[in-house]
Amino acid sequence: GRVDAWAPLLPQANSDSARAHRLVGSRTRVNAAELSDAAVGGGGGGVLLSRSGHNHEAWKNGYTSCSVEIPPTVIDIPDLPNDFPCGTYYRNGHACFESPDGIRCRHMFDGDGMVVAVSIDPESKQLLFRNRFVRTDGYVADKLEGKSTRPGIFGTKVSGGFFNNLFRLDFKNVANTHVLYRNDRLYALWEGGWPFILDPLTLENDVENEPAGHNLHGLLSKDQNFAAHYRYDANSNGNVVNFGVQLDPASGDTKVVLWEFDDKMQSIRSDEVSFVFSGAGVIHDFCISENWHVFVMPPASVDQKKAILGLLGQAPFAEVIGFDREATESTVYLIPRLNLLESRTATEMRAGEDERVKVIKVPYHFSFHFANAFEDEAGNVIIDSVLSDSVDLGVDMDPSMPVWEAVDLDELSPGRYDRLTIDPTGTAAPRMKTLSNREPEFPTIPRALSGKRHRFSYTVGAHRDYEPLQNGKGKGANGAILKIDTAYPDKSSAYAFLPHEFVGEQVFCPKVGADVSLSGNEDSGYLVTYVENRRDLTTDLVIFDVEGENSLENGPVVRVPMPTWIPPGLHGIFAEGLSFDLSGFPNIEQ
Repeated sequence: GRVDAWAPLLPQANSDSARAHRLVGSRTRVNAAELSDAAVGGGGGGVLLSRSGHNHEAWKNGYTSCSVEIPPTVIDIPDLPNDFPCGTYYRNGHACFESPDGIRCRHMFDGDGMVVAVSIDPESKQLLFRNRFVRTDGYVADKLEGKSTRPGIFGTKVSGGFFNNLFRLDFKNVANTHVLYRNDRLYALWEGGWPFILDPLTLENDVENEPAGHNLHGLLSKDQNFAAHYRYDANSNGNVVNFGVQLDPASGDTKVVLWEFDDKMQSIRSDEVSFVFSGAGVIHDFCISENWHVFVMPPASVDQKKAILGLLGQAPFAEVIGFDREATESTVYLIPRLNLLESRTATEMRAGEDERVKVIKVPYHFSFHFANAFEDEAGNVIIDSVLSDSVDLGVDMDPSMPVWEAVDLDELSPGRYDRLTIDPTGTAAPRMKTLSNREPEFPTIPRALSGKRHRFSYTVGAHRDYEPLQNGKGKGANGAILKIDTAYPDKSSAYAFLPHEFVGEQVFCPKVGADVSLSGNEDSGYLVTYVENRRDLTTDLVIFDVEGENSLENGPVVRVPMPTWIPPGLHGIFAEGLSFDLSGFPNIEQ
């Protein structure tokens, strides 16, 4: 399973020719077929690989739209392990990158959301596949009118030129970020608006009666959004915790509303719980521990010049928030969990004035995604996240082309997986420790450990270990799966795919009969995800057994071709126990 090969690199800005670095399979299983993807010594017709080991032309090609929706269809999976749980794997993601009249998305995050579902039946060793675009009002209008009818918050324009883009703030809810299965309902989420309710089997939604999404039975006001990164609370009966963000451009303040829902998707409180802080908040994700909501933010403010350009349709509205590039500190906000706050006393708690909101300064960083948070015996809050030293959202790149074509990964800050220890009393100084430098992203842990102490975290990572440039820049692409051992980082392991193959966020599925909350059982499960062959535009479902040291390096125990190209996605879930009768649906061979 180990391959050593020589692969040339993409030329550096300060080099006349590409240099060769040794591709080593140390603690990483690499398929021998990788040799066919790498040029040897720069000669022949091979493909140049990046420093991190990926084929960048293939990477860019991945942002090709999915052109086919497939109704529920049965696929055989004869290699499925007997102890794989019955359930349905749902994943959401951007999957259409141009309008009917050819207006291309400025950023992949503006792409229309498509939910992919596979219901896995271990008894018959079959799965039920289907994929469908969420019928948001913007998606439907685009199709009916044959053009781009709504601007994207990351800079995608409407059809018709300059004047049609003036003062357009009716941003399209693309419903492309995450899914939530609760109370027999499937929700498609996007952090800039309301969720859409989908049928768990057909993935259809009622766009006629809920064109802008679902307001959670009146909980959400017209201008209130519902974040895409909710959290399960393993310390309760599995409640779901989420938030919504409201920026006041006039005052420059940010308000964050907090909610917690029971198993019926009913809010556990009737009063509003919220906190306010000065500055503009870019909050994509958060985490919870037993007693705290945890938010981490770099300093930012509204850029008035960019705001004017945004109103004129000449800049992405996401670029209106300007980050302080000279800052040396970020801020951690700890807000008590809802059950710890007295009724009707916790509306707009102001950070820095209300002592219930803890404000703690930490070394500057930007955390796009969190793995988990928990509290140790001393009451410290332990926060695991993937982070970088700067905020690189791609909105400030060449506006004449999509960001995936304009980007130079060597100009971006690499990511890492860090553990941050916070003393809520402020007595002890914060401590940060890096556990992985292999470009980790999309961290996940078993749901049964959310808000509790965990040992293992699963992320995507670069195809191979690599060193950043001398200026600290140089980002890799997601071509491997990492199992990060937070207790013994040197025991972390990885599995790398081919240079033209890329992998998305994994979902952890406990083995039948396994209680992963028990000591020694935490990794008793499987990882499920999709692998994209972006060179040939094919997608496979893969399943890894991750129980035991180095088990990930054995490679997937299941790899099944999907019936259509599925572009790079974002976030997903495994709804354990959710199954459907497969007898009434056609088999893929039919």
